[in-house]
Amino acid sequence: MGIRARLFIIIFSCLSLGLIFSYIVAERDLGIKVQDHFESELQKQGQIIRENIGILSDYDNPHFLKSETDKYSNASKSRVTFIANDGHVMADSEIEVDDLKNIDNHGNRPEVIDALANGMGWSKRFSETIKQEMMYFAILDSSSEQNNIIRLAMPYNYFDETLNSLENSVTLIFVVALIVSIMAGIIAGNYTRDNLYELEKAVSQLASGNIRKKAIKSLPTKKVDQIGSIARDVSSISVDLKNQMTLLAKQRNQFAGVLDDLGQGIIVFNEDGFVTFSNEESINILNVGDIINKHVSALGSKSLEQVFNQALKKGKYAMEFEHKIDNENRWLLSQMNRTKATKELILVLNDSTELRKMDSMRRDFVANMSHELSTPVSVIRANSETLLDGALNEKTDAKKFTSAILQNSIKLSEMVSKLIHLSRIEYGDQKFNIEKFDLKVEITNALESLRELAKKYNVEFDFDYAGEAIVESDKSALEQILNNLIGNAIKYSTTSIESKSKIEIKIRKNEKITRVSVLDQGVGINTEERKLVFNRFYRTAIARGQSKEGSGLGLAIVKHLVDQLGGEVGVMPRKKGGSRFWFTLKTAN
Repeated sequence: MGIRARLFIIIFSCLSLGLIFSYIVAERDLGIKVQDHFESELQKQGQIIRENIGILSDYDNPHFLKSETDKYSNASKSRVTFIANDGHVMADSEIEVDDLKNIDNHGNRPEVIDALANGMGWSKRFSETIKQEMMYFAILDSSSEQNNIIRLAMPYNYFDETLNSLENSVTLIFVVALIVSIMAGIIAGNYTRDNLYELEKAVSQLASGNIRKKAIKSLPTKKVDQIGSIARDVSSISVDLKNQMTLLAKQRNQFAGVLDDLGQGIIVFNEDGFVTFSNEESINILNVGDIINKHVSALGSKSLEQVFNQALKKGKYAMEFEHKIDNENRWLLSQMNRTKATKELILVLNDSTELRKMDSMRRDFVANMSHELSTPVSVIRANSETLLDGALNEKTDAKKFTSAILQNSIKLSEMVSKLIHLSRIEYGDQKFNIEKFDLKVEITNALESLRELAKKYNVEFDFDYAGEAIVESDKSALEQILNNLIGNAIKYSTTSIESKSKIEIKIRKNEKITRVSVLDQGVGINTEERKLVFNRFYRTAIARGQSKEGSGLGLAIVKHLVDQLGGEVGVMPRKKGGSRFWFTLKTAN
């Protein structure tokens, strides 16, 4: 008999004897403990039900008692029965109310007899009602005179299932023990023959570059012979090498992480123009996929090729160019340097589109503000010079020129106030008092305040909304929004004061938002201008052509107020002519 067979017999025999002995002891102890546990749980559940249900005789509704047994049965995962002191069943979780009349009197049940005599009782028997072996526990209700019975029952197969699970576990362990015994015999039998082979195989893995923890652990370092000594030396060297490589990988990942978080695109080219490295930002800026090992000509930009060629010649080159991405033109600022050590070329990319837009907005703002200020300032200066030149002595002329100075100074003051107000809103300095109120009331108040202006322009209002529209917002901010939108609608609803026009105000709401629309009957706003009407100082061509009064700041204030209140604002054309300005507020719950 070989060594592997002997080891198998010894190991399997020892494991089998140990498992058999453990199973006998475990089955005995587990059976006792499981039964004690079931009895203890039934007793606790019975006492809880007794404390909660009170005196059973106080309940004369069998359907209510049935619902109580069902409730306690679901909670305790057991069968619950209420039994009167004369033995008839009052309610049972397993039996419908109409079927109780067919149930035998339970006064002769052992657990009921014990409960009437001692306050509680136990029994284990077969239930003819539900056809199962059951464990019963009975306890008197909280009455000291009636002696009604609360009984709980649990199928005894729970106990059998627990013991069966133990048998299944032991069977599985026997199978595992057999497999382990076979493997142990094979491993032990081949131990001597495989000593040198094991060491040679482990060292070969390390020599091939596989210095992972698993490969190092495969060395037989725990042996006390010369093979173990060699294995320990090789293991020590491998661990040092692994630590150095881990450190290098960590530093590389940190460097790559820094490059990814710079907010700039980094691409490295070799002298032939092929990409050797790129960070995530460069891929996002150029809107391309993986570009490693691709040539600069394959990046889809002639400007990039020009930057590369110039940097290759001069060693450094910078250029801003336009790059089309998904039918949108983006401006990219590029700078490429050639390294002295590796001769590679490093490209740094920045998306300057937003900077250009901001610069354009700044120029437009200065131009618009200069334009808006120049007219009143010129009028004030001209009238002041006229007054100083002698018109001051003519009362009629002096009054006319002074009135013009006053009107234009008021216009300047209003414009400056609106600019300050808009600036406060943009920087979040304006404080809002958010409260719940009826939007219908606020709209009605706004219409009343603008009714005289509407009469001046021969405009009538149409606002008829049934019910309440409760929103969460700031009344003061809402007043400014309504005054600006309705005021603009009044001014631009008609081309002349003689023609009559109508402004409609509509409300639509759902559980989350309430939408207010102001509809006019003017000439409308073309598509291009609808994108710009909420910009500061912007006035439509029609408004400028008709010399309508206004600073071009009202709609900008409306947009920023609505944004700060968490809503949305917009404008759309009407089918029958005119415009629909709308904004949303949060619906109050």
